[in-house]
Amino acid sequence: MIKRLTIVLLVLFLVVPVMPKRALAVEDTTVMRNVFIDAFYGGAVGALIGVGFMLLREKPTDHWNYVAYGAGGGIIAGAAIGMASSTKALAEIEGNKISLNVPEVKTDIMKDKRDEKEEVIRTVYLLRYNF
Repeated sequence: MIKRLTIVLLVLFLVVPVMPKRALAVEDTTVMRNVFIDAFYGGAVGALIGVGFMLLREKPTDHWNYVAYGAGGGIIAGAAIGMASSTKALAEIEGNKISLNVPEVKTDIMKDKRDEKEEVIRTVYLLRYNF
């Protein structure tokens, strides 16, 4: 039990300083802030799901790896969701900064009034420039 507590505390001491602070978020773009927050919450939710599955087992204390797998999967999923929701265009120009991102694909379904057919339109923005 002491070994597990030591590992959890070590992970917390390594993760908490990496999380962006309010002062740094003003200087930096909000993209990485959103990715870190989504990854953090994804890891927390994944760990809770892992605890839930662990408690369903015959001997719960033998299955602590469920918590680790849940937290790892949650961090990966949260980071992916943060990246997908934060970026809009392939290249973004803001002042003197140019950033390359994963573009967001927007899908719209439109109905043609003439022949009543539905049409799927996908849009990808390649460049965004802020004045």
